[in-house]
Amino acid sequence: MRAASAAVVLVLIMATAAVAQSLQPLVVDWQQYFRIDAAPSTQGGRAVVTGTVWNTAPWGAKRIQLLVDALDASGQVVNQRVAWLGIDLASGTHAAFEVPMPSAASYRVSVFAFDSGRGGRWS
Repeated sequence: MRAASAAVVLVLIMATAAVAQSLQPLVVDWQQYFRIDAAPSTQGGRAVVTGTVWNTAPWGAKRIQLLVDALDASGQVVNQRVAWLGIDLASGTHAAFEVPMPSAASYRVSVFAFDSGRGGRWS
């Protein structure tokens, strides 16, 4: 009985640790293809992160997802949100975004994932 209880506790601890892991962009070199300008703002008393994403790649990008990290005063991630940009970007174009977030000391925005048009009709 004790062994079974210990096993259940171990599984719960491992599951909790997995949930607590921070998300990271799925494309590690996204900065080669996109430029992001972002700033915190408030709308209706709620915190939002607004900004612009530029596609600097020589090909189009579709299904762009942004990762917004809320950071505490020491720069540690305290909250995260993945948000769809909502528009496909041809090469050299840009789009604005607005992501509601909990209040935080600062924010960081990165491209979480996207589909490229390299080699296809989107090129």
